[in-house]
Amino acid sequence: MGGIYGIDEVLRDLDMIDEEIDEAVDEIAKEVAVEILDLAVNNVNGPDTKYLQYSEPPYPVGTPTGTLKRSVKLKKVGKNKYKVFADMQVARYAWWIHEGNKFMEARPFLDDAVKNVMDTRKYIEIGNKIIENILNR
Repeated sequence: MGGIYGIDEVLRDLDMIDEEIDEAVDEIAKEVAVEILDLAVNNVNGPDTKYLQYSEPPYPVGTPTGTLKRSVKLKKVGKNKYKVFADMQVARYAWWIHEGNKFMEARPFLDDAVKNVMDTRKYIEIGNKIIENILNR
């Protein structure tokens, strides 16, 4: 049976390229999530609260026990999707720190980490590095 000569090799190469693109997108998503995680942890990596002055900026959030810092986690939630969150099972008060209440100002340590990564366009730097590594294989 005849056919287009070399089509099998072309299709095999296209499948490999498709797999590499999927791997790259997943790696980019994970690296960006790790960057957000690191910034969020840094936002809650302050000194023991007994040494904080109320006039100081909201970051870093004081950590007398480190529980809030330990609650900030990264989880893969789907294909090319990662979630950075404060585990409420570890630090039930994380939501109140993040959102604030009538007694204290909100300190959105997660939202600010995402905003920082987006504003600094760090995700482009991460993506370019990963794509460059793939192309240089």
